[in-house]
Amino acid sequence: MKQITPAMQQYYAAKEEHKDALIFFRMGDFYESFGEDAKTIARELEITLTTRGKGKEGEKMPLAGIPYHAIDNYLPRLIKKGYKVAICEQLEDPKQAKGVVKRGVVRVVTPGTAMDSSMFPDSSNNYLMALHGEEKDFGIAFLDISTGEFLTTQLTDSAPYDRIASEAARMGPSECIIPRSLLEDSHLTDRMKELRIIVHDFDEDAFDFDRAEKVLREHFKVTTLEGMGCSELPFAISSAGAALRYAVDTQMRELSHVQHLKTYFDSEFMVLDAITLRNLEIVRNVRGEGNDSSLIGVLDDTKTPMGRRQLQKWLLKPLISVDAINDRLDSVAWLQENTLVRFDIRSHLSQVRDMERLVGRVMYGNSNARDLVALKKSLESVPLLLESLRECEGVDLLVNLVSQLSSFGELDDLAKLIDRAIVEEPPVSVRDGGMIKSGYNGKLDELLSMSKDGKHWIAQFQQKERERTGIKSLKVGYNKVFGYYLEVTKANISQVPDDYIRKQTMTNAERFYTPQLKERESEILSADDKAKALEYELLCEINSRVASHAQELQNTASMIGMMDVLANLAEVAANNNYVRPAITNDCRLLIRDGRHPVVENSTPGGFVPNDTEMDCQTNQFMLITGPNMAGKSTYMRQIAMIVIMAQAGSFVPASHASIGIVDRVFTRVGAFDDLASGQSTFMVEMVELANILNNATPKSLVLLDEVGRGTSTYDGYSIAKAVVEYIHSKGRVGVRSLFATHYHQLTDLAGTLKRVKNFHIAVKEDGDELVFLRKIVPGATDKSYGIHVARIAGVPHNVTSRAREILEDIENECVITEDDCKSRKKPRSSAKYTQVILFDQESSSGETASHPVIGELKDMDLNSITPLEALNRLSQLKSKLLEEDK
Repeated sequence: MKQITPAMQQYYAAKEEHKDALIFFRMGDFYESFGEDAKTIARELEITLTTRGKGKEGEKMPLAGIPYHAIDNYLPRLIKKGYKVAICEQLEDPKQAKGVVKRGVVRVVTPGTAMDSSMFPDSSNNYLMALHGEEKDFGIAFLDISTGEFLTTQLTDSAPYDRIASEAARMGPSECIIPRSLLEDSHLTDRMKELRIIVHDFDEDAFDFDRAEKVLREHFKVTTLEGMGCSELPFAISSAGAALRYAVDTQMRELSHVQHLKTYFDSEFMVLDAITLRNLEIVRNVRGEGNDSSLIGVLDDTKTPMGRRQLQKWLLKPLISVDAINDRLDSVAWLQENTLVRFDIRSHLSQVRDMERLVGRVMYGNSNARDLVALKKSLESVPLLLESLRECEGVDLLVNLVSQLSSFGELDDLAKLIDRAIVEEPPVSVRDGGMIKSGYNGKLDELLSMSKDGKHWIAQFQQKERERTGIKSLKVGYNKVFGYYLEVTKANISQVPDDYIRKQTMTNAERFYTPQLKERESEILSADDKAKALEYELLCEINSRVASHAQELQNTASMIGMMDVLANLAEVAANNNYVRPAITNDCRLLIRDGRHPVVENSTPGGFVPNDTEMDCQTNQFMLITGPNMAGKSTYMRQIAMIVIMAQAGSFVPASHASIGIVDRVFTRVGAFDDLASGQSTFMVEMVELANILNNATPKSLVLLDEVGRGTSTYDGYSIAKAVVEYIHSKGRVGVRSLFATHYHQLTDLAGTLKRVKNFHIAVKEDGDELVFLRKIVPGATDKSYGIHVARIAGVPHNVTSRAREILEDIENECVITEDDCKSRKKPRSSAKYTQVILFDQESSSGETASHPVIGELKDMDLNSITPLEALNRLSQLKSKLLEEDK
């Protein structure tokens, strides 16, 4: 093997230790990369790839580098693409190094362990997720090292991957670590990939219960985890311990700002699974391209990053406790009524920075003076907020917030310390001085005075030398290599005095020094260096003082975030004409003039409101018919959104709303193929349907749109009818549901199932023109107006005209009717049913043909079998028919 340099030996050692990471290797003013790393970095960052010297095997070594001061611009681009990057720094001052400069990896940056704000696309949490479990039991942990938030839970479920995916969708982690045994489970990893979460394995031992528990106890300095609520949850402990171990390993330091582990349980919140979050567009639109057309996009007018994160958590985890919800609503109502107070609070909040991440940076050790100034300005807003809320007596949640904020009296002293010590606009660098105010430290003032006086002496010295020598262009300069010097152009060399000592020859000038200049240089540089070193030392002392109050600062940030959300919801309610919902423990949903909160903001001409009245006695199941594009899906979604907003603590878009607590919202809307995993649109629909049928409870709310449309007419209709019957009678009390369909025959179920009621979206026909009235009214409809929709979508006129002719012919032939169980062909006597029979089951003589399959169908008791059993029986019957056709 070819002899390699000591520096490259350091590089190869770092690469060997971090094989799965790209190495940023500090060499002077650059972070260099070599070999395959260089090729990857050059490609991903679109920078020049060069070659230099030889590698281990004597081949030309690819090389790519970035300026060290530009790392904040380049590193985030790699992290967002899913790469790990190991930062290999110079561990000593090159000027003082004997031989090769010592270097070593000081941290590994991964998508889930990023600390720098430049790596975050917005103010959302940046979670690392850890997962461990087996069969039906799994523990999940979420750690955001940028804010110090640390959560864990354990779930037990017969279909755990659905629950895991729902939690992952709700929390939105950037990265997930799992033991190797789970990495081999493609069902799990595929679900995570669907959510665009980077998944990789981590040390199996880190997930060992005993090791994980020890990691947690030692970090939090406790003898038991009982106080954190997870002592009886072994998989929650395993996942949390692994998450903390991974974070510490990558950051290579203690994460002292992670001060508490919170255990949470599904039973505390409304459950919103991954499918529902996608379909309802709670935090991002259905294409995953931001939140402009999402619910949070409408509701978020918060002033602080903590408030934005808190609002998202409230929407993703609506409460199910009536008292807790009303506490939030009481506060929103008081702030809405007290307009001037709300204005003052939001004005003060606009001065608050991201305190959670500022504290994290201080504790982590990568903060600068600007961070301290931002923290000071945030703390200065607290007394102003307390003053604004001095008259909120009787509003429990606001009173509690005021009480907690008032208890952190020492933080006021912290703000005064920073104000006394740090200049208002300090530099970014912490090593170049200019951070500490005059008067804060006497020794520093003395050193700065010496440095300032010395520089003044330099200016006077330059003027005197010009006068003494007669060289008007003579100047005194400075650089780090040669120190201070006298520079004389070549044209004036003859005028140089004998006491000038040559220091450096330039192309057009000569540089000199004098003993007097050299002596003063030593004094100036010594004072300057000492002043910079002392400033850094003083900054570290202030950081230490701030770090000692980390928990109080984090609690203050949390209280401010909650205050921000409440004031924000009051502001949004006032601006959008929202009303306070009544929250009850019964199952009634009563909404007057309900509106879709997102759609109404983008509807020209105004949004048409609609009423909703549901209960568990007579109006539990709304069967909705009507044309395409008339607004069925919008209507159903707005009901779910109103429920979610209400239970999150928000006012709602309606003139009146009474919400009976909903424990889960299920949706089956839209058509999505998952061809990568071999699932067609219909298969995806059935998987989602199975989840709903298996998990819905009497307190759930179910939204079903066009169930059964992805298969044949008979199959689809049969499934749809079986589903209606099953949900209506599930648990003998049924589930609150909205079911939109074009199978108009299903409307007859309102006559046999007591809690099913028919509704339709009203339209107005004017010749060939159709006006969508967007109003839901009682009763069924028998038309879908599909050809009209095709026409306005731009389908060629020849096609739509021919379609009308075909439709007229079909409508004169045969229909599915509920009162003819033998499916005999009947002349169409009315336009009540529009679902056609595509197969003629009659003989030429008009008599019903006898067939064993028909006998089996007659004997089937549809009310006593599950939807899954119905699907299996249909498949068997179809197979029999196909065998006979061969």
